[in-house]
Amino acid sequence: MATTYQMLMRRKSELENRMVEAQRRAQAPFESELRAIVLALDALKQAGMAERLSSGEPAAFAAPQPSRRGRRGRTTRDMILMALAQSPGLNEAEIARQLDHRWSRPVTPTAVGRELEAMAAEGMTRRSGPGWIRLDLTAAEAPRADVEDDERLSVAAGL
Repeated sequence: MATTYQMLMRRKSELENRMVEAQRRAQAPFESELRAIVLALDALKQAGMAERLSSGEPAAFAAPQPSRRGRRGRTTRDMILMALAQSPGLNEAEIARQLDHRWSRPVTPTAVGRELEAMAAEGMTRRSGPGWIRLDLTAAEAPRADVEDDERLSVAAGL
């Protein structure tokens, strides 16, 4: 048993040595290119051209940055507003169910309630009976004007 153990330990050390050597051989071409680039950058710095050349605009030879692909990231607030736009009068539990069903975003009804309260403070939503409704700026201003007209009429009529 000792011989098997010793044989495995010897094989392990051989493999580790071969891996280190293979890594050195693989890195050699890159290390020489890296040294050459560092020397060129130092020469540009000493010549005072580094500030002028690094103006912040991307270099012509640089690879273009990848564009963002896939679905648009939506916040919980955006998704709540979209759910309320499609079905006004939803309660917190139903909104949380829709967020989980439509966007696979598991949100607790309590978190939905907190978000709705914050949006109500900003004038984006309002409690309507047992549920919530989304307020649009144009739609939110129109009922207020009607209420003010009704109040003026009741004051004028002496009611």
